[in-house]
Amino acid sequence: MTKILTFCMGDLRTNTYFVFDETGACAVIDPGMDGRGIWEKLCSKGLRPTHVLLTHGHFDHSLGAKELVSLSGAKLCCHKEDALLLSDPWKNGAAFFYRGDIEFYPRTEAEVLLEDGDVIDLGSFSFTVMHTPGHTPGSVCFRLENNLLCGDTVFAYGFGRYDLWGGDREKLSVSLERVASLESGIKLCPGHGNTASLDRIREQILLDAASLK
Repeated sequence: MTKILTFCMGDLRTNTYFVFDETGACAVIDPGMDGRGIWEKLCSKGLRPTHVLLTHGHFDHSLGAKELVSLSGAKLCCHKEDALLLSDPWKNGAAFFYRGDIEFYPRTEAEVLLEDGDVIDLGSFSFTVMHTPGHTPGSVCFRLENNLLCGDTVFAYGFGRYDLWGGDREKLSVSLERVASLESGIKLCPGHGNTASLDRIREQILLDAASLK
C-alpha cells in the first residue's frame, strides 16, 4: 500500500511529500529549502529515498535538493526545461528573496532529466510525468494512482504565478485545461496550501484557464 506524508516547510511554507510503500521504496517530492531537515524527518521514520523529484526549479522547492541527495544518495530528477534553474538564483527566484545575497547558492545538477509521459517505477508504485508549463518552462505534475502532485501549477484556491522568469500565461492556461480534463476522483496535492478534490474545483480551474487566454 502506497503512503503519502506531507510536511509544510520553510519561510514560504512549501509542501514536501514523502511517498513510500511496504517494500521500503521511497521518493521525496520537492525537498524545499532545508535538505538536512528533510533528511532528519526521513531518518526518524526509517525511510531512505532513492529518488528526489522536483515539480519545478524554483528555489523554495529545490534549494534543499543538493544536500538531501548528498546525504541519501538519491537520484535528483526534474524536467529538462527547468534544469538550468537549479543553479541559477536569478532564474529560480532566490536572488529576489535573499535580496541579492546569493554567494552561498549551491550549484545543483539533476541526474535524471524528465519529459512528458515518462514513468518512474519505485517498488510497488510508479509516477507518471505530466508536463504542465506556465509557472516555469519545466513545471510538471506527478501522477501517482489517483493523486496528482501538482507543484505550483494549480492550488486548492488558484494557480501559480506566471510573472517570474520563464513564466508563460498562455502555456499556463493550456496546462490548467489539461489538469481539468483528468477523470473523476483525482486528489490534487499542491506545492503550497491544502489538498483539493479535482471534482470540486474543476469548474473553477476551467474559469481560471479561460481568464488567462
